[in-house]
Amino acid sequence: MPFRAALELFPSQAALEAGEQRLRAAPQDPQLQLFMAWALRQRDMPRALALAEALEAHAATLAEPERRGLRLRLQLLRAEAALLYAQLEQLEPLLAAIRAEALALGDLGAQADAAWLAQGLAALRGDFAGEQRELLAAAAAAEQAGDTLRLLIFRAELGRSAAFQDNLKSEQDWGPLLPAELAGLPPAARAAVADFRGVLAALRADYEACIASFGAAFEAALESGQLRRAIALASNLGFNYGNMADYETALSWLQRGLELARAAGWPSLVGGCLMHVGEVLRHLGQLDAAREALQEAQQVLRPLPHGRNQAVRLNVLARIELESGRYAEALAAYEEMAALPSAAAADLRVIAGIGRARALLGLGRVAEAATGIQQTLSRARAQFNRNYEIEALWAQADIALALDPHGPAALGWYEQALAQAATLPAYRPQAALLEAASAAQAAQGRFERAYALAHEASANRQRHFSEEATRRMTGLRAQHQMERARVEHEHLRRNHELLLHLSSISQEITTELQAERIFEALERLVHTMLDAQSVAIYTLDEAAGQLVCSFGMESGQAFVDPPIALDSPNSYCARALRERREFVLGAGELADPHSEVPGTRAMLSMMFVPLRLSERMLGVMTVQSVRAAVYGEREQLILRMLCSYGAIALENARAYQRLGALQQQLMAQEKLAALGAMVAGVAHELNTPIGNSLLVASTVLAATHALAERVEQPQPMRRAELQAYLQQAGEGLAVIERSMQGAGALVSSFKQVAVDRSAEQRRRFRVAEVCEQCAQTLGVALRQAGVGLQLQLETAPQLDAYPGALGQVLVILMSNALTHAFAGRSGGTLTLELHALAGERISLSVADDGVGMSEAVRRRVFEPFFTTRFGQGGSGLGLSIAHNIVESLLGGHLSVSSAPGQGSRFTMELPLRAP
Repeated sequence: MPFRAALELFPSQAALEAGEQRLRAAPQDPQLQLFMAWALRQRDMPRALALAEALEAHAATLAEPERRGLRLRLQLLRAEAALLYAQLEQLEPLLAAIRAEALALGDLGAQADAAWLAQGLAALRGDFAGEQRELLAAAAAAEQAGDTLRLLIFRAELGRSAAFQDNLKSEQDWGPLLPAELAGLPPAARAAVADFRGVLAALRADYEACIASFGAAFEAALESGQLRRAIALASNLGFNYGNMADYETALSWLQRGLELARAAGWPSLVGGCLMHVGEVLRHLGQLDAAREALQEAQQVLRPLPHGRNQAVRLNVLARIELESGRYAEALAAYEEMAALPSAAAADLRVIAGIGRARALLGLGRVAEAATGIQQTLSRARAQFNRNYEIEALWAQADIALALDPHGPAALGWYEQALAQAATLPAYRPQAALLEAASAAQAAQGRFERAYALAHEASANRQRHFSEEATRRMTGLRAQHQMERARVEHEHLRRNHELLLHLSSISQEITTELQAERIFEALERLVHTMLDAQSVAIYTLDEAAGQLVCSFGMESGQAFVDPPIALDSPNSYCARALRERREFVLGAGELADPHSEVPGTRAMLSMMFVPLRLSERMLGVMTVQSVRAAVYGEREQLILRMLCSYGAIALENARAYQRLGALQQQLMAQEKLAALGAMVAGVAHELNTPIGNSLLVASTVLAATHALAERVEQPQPMRRAELQAYLQQAGEGLAVIERSMQGAGALVSSFKQVAVDRSAEQRRRFRVAEVCEQCAQTLGVALRQAGVGLQLQLETAPQLDAYPGALGQVLVILMSNALTHAFAGRSGGTLTLELHALAGERISLSVADDGVGMSEAVRRRVFEPFFTTRFGQGGSGLGLSIAHNIVESLLGGHLSVSSAPGQGSRFTMELPLRAP
C-alpha cells in the first residue's frame, strides 16, 4: 500500500485510541507514526515532535513524491508547534517554504493547512485583513480538494473572525453556509460551528446562549484534540460568566483554561487566560490582585506585542486605573491600546472609545469626551451589542450631566440606558447606574421616579451584597471541595501514572524466557522503584513440599537461603504461600528473628507477596529494607504488580523450556526423517550407475575370457578379432568410467550434506553449490513425480553461515512442494532462484506452479503442527522448522506468497554473514 501523507485536520479521540492500539502492535509502522504525530500535535506536542523526528529517517527510504509528501506534512506539524510556542521568527520562513513545496506537489490539503496556520500568525499579529485573506485561501483549497470537513471548519472560523468587525453581517454571510444542527457533525466541525455561534451571542450580550454554545464547543474541542481552541473557549466562558456577575464559575473556568495552557506552555493562551482573570478580579474589587495577573500576562505576551490579547489586557488595565481614579494612566493605556493593529476590530474600538471618554471626563476634558462618545455609541449600535450600548449610553449621560448639570439631556440618556438593560435576559443594571439616573430624575423634580430608581439601586446593592456573601461562602466550600478533590485527583493520578509505568515495563519482564534473566529484571526494577536492600525470590518445589531460594541478593551480594518447608510456622514466605496473601511488616509487627537468613543484616521493613498465576502458586517474592515503616499502599501495589508480571514470565519460561525440548526432539526426528529420505534417494540414484557398471563389466569380462580361449587355439588370431575385442572393451570401460564418476559425485555431495547437517558446521560456501547438491539429492523424487526443476542461480557473494541448515531448509521446501503443490496433478515445475540484494543480503526462493494456497492456509502455514494433510502422513512441522532455522540460526526472513491456482513462492532473505 503506498504511503499516504494526507490526514484529517483533527482526528477524534476514538480514532486516536484506536491508533494507539495499532501502534503498540506495530511500533515501527511509519503510516501509524505519522497519524499519531498529527493527531497528538495539540494533545501532546513533545511526543508529536519526537514521532516526527523518528519519521525523518523513514522518509529517506521512500520514492518521489511520497518522500516529499511525508516531509511536507512533518514541516506542517513543526510550523504548528512554532505557532503555538509563539516562535514567530521561525514560523514565517517555514510557512513560505511549506507553501512553495505544497504548490509544487499540487497538494491541496497541505495548501489549505498552510493557509490555516498563516491565519493564526496573522491573528497573533493583529492583522485582521490578513487573517480573513488566509482563511479564504484555506477554504478555497479545501473546497477544490473536496475536503468537506476542512471546508466546514474554515467557514466557521471565517464567520467567527468577521463577527468581531460586524456580527450582524457575519451571521448573514456565514450562518447560512453552516449546518443548523450540531448533532451528527464530527467533533472538530461541531467545535468550530458552536464556537462561531457562541461569539455571535457574546457580542450581542446574549450570555445564556453564549455560554451554552461555548460549553458545547469546549467539549467537542477536547474530543477532537483541539487543545488550543479548548483553552480559548475556557477563557471566554470565564469572561462571559464574569459579565453575568457569576464570578465563582468564571474563576473556575479560567483556572481550568489556565492549567491547560500552562501545561502546554503556549504563551498566547496563557496570556489570554491571565487577562480574563484580571477582568474578573476587577469586578470583585480586588484591584491589586488584578494588576498582578495583568503584569504576568504582559510578561507572557511579550513575544506577541500586537495581538488581540495585548489590546484586551490594556483595556482591563485601563479600567482598573479608572476605578482607582487614575485618569491620566487610564487614558495613556487606552491610547496605547488604540495604536495596536488588533484594536481596529469593531468590538475593541467600541470598548476603547467608552473607556477613553470616561478617562477624558475624569480629567475634565468634557468636550473631547462628548465628541468621542457619540462616535462610539454609533459603533456600538452598529455592532448590535446591547451591553456595549448600555455602557456607551451611560457614559453619554454622565458627559451630558457634566456639560449641563441642570438640563434634561442627561436624564434622557440615563433612561435609554435603563431601557436597553431591561431588554437583556438575566441582566440587572449596576447600582451606580440606577443611582446616577435617580439623581438626574430628582434634579428635574421627578421625585417618584427618582425614589423608585433609588429603591431599585438599594435593592440591587443589597442583593449584590447578599449574593456576594453567598458566593464567598460557596466559594470557600467549593475551594475546600476542590482542594480535597485535587488531593484525591493527585492520588489517583499518581496511581494511574504508576500503573501506566508498570504496564510499560511489564514487557521487559514478560519477554524474558530464562528464569535467571527474569529474576535479574525483577531485582533491577525493584531497586528503581522501592527502598530495598534485600530481594529474594522463592519458587515452589511441589514434589518436595518446600520453597527453594532461586534468587537472593542483599546490597549487591548474592545469598542462598536453605529450603523452607511449606508448613514452617516461623516463615512468612511459607505463610504467604499457604494463606495466599501478602504480608507487610515494619509498622509494628516484626519478623521472627529465627526466620532470618544466616549472614544477612537485620531488616526493619519487609513485604512478602505470592507469585501467583490465577489459582496456581508459583512461589513468593520478598523485598526488605533496613529502614522502618517504608512500605505503604503504593509500595505494596508496585510489588504486587511486579509479582504478577514475574509469575506470568516464569510460567512463560517454563512453557518455553518444555516447548524447546519438544521442538528439539521433533527437529531431531525431522532431521533423521529427512536424512533417511535422502539416503533412500541416494541409494536409488546409485543403483543405476552401479547396475550399468556391473552389466558392462560382466560383458567385458566374458569377452576377455573368450579372447583368452582364442589365444590358446592353434589357429592364428585374425586382426579383425582383436580389433573387435578392443572396441568392445574400450566402449565398456568408458561406460563404467562415466557411471563411476557420476556415482562418485553423488557420494561426495551426500557426504558434504551429511557432514554439514550432523555438525551444523559453519563455513564460507557458495549458495549455488548447496542448491545444486539439494537438486541432485531430490532428483529421483522429482523425476518420479514428473516435476521439472529449473535453476536460476545468479552469481552471488559467498555466505558465512551453515550450509547444512540451508540445505535442510531447501529440502523441506522442495519436499513440501512435491507433497502439496502437485497433489492431484500430473507434473509441474519447481524453480530455485538466487539473487543478490543491496545491503549485503541475498534472496533465495523456491517457487512452484502448483495448486497454490488459500489466504487462510497461507496465514497459518508456518504454525507448528498445522497441516492440510492431517492423518495422511503430514506432521505439520516441516515448514515451522524451516521458518525457525531461517529466522534464528541463519538470521534471515522466510516469507510466502500464494493464491489458489497460482502456485506458491517461498522466499528467504539472508544476510551474507549469519549471526
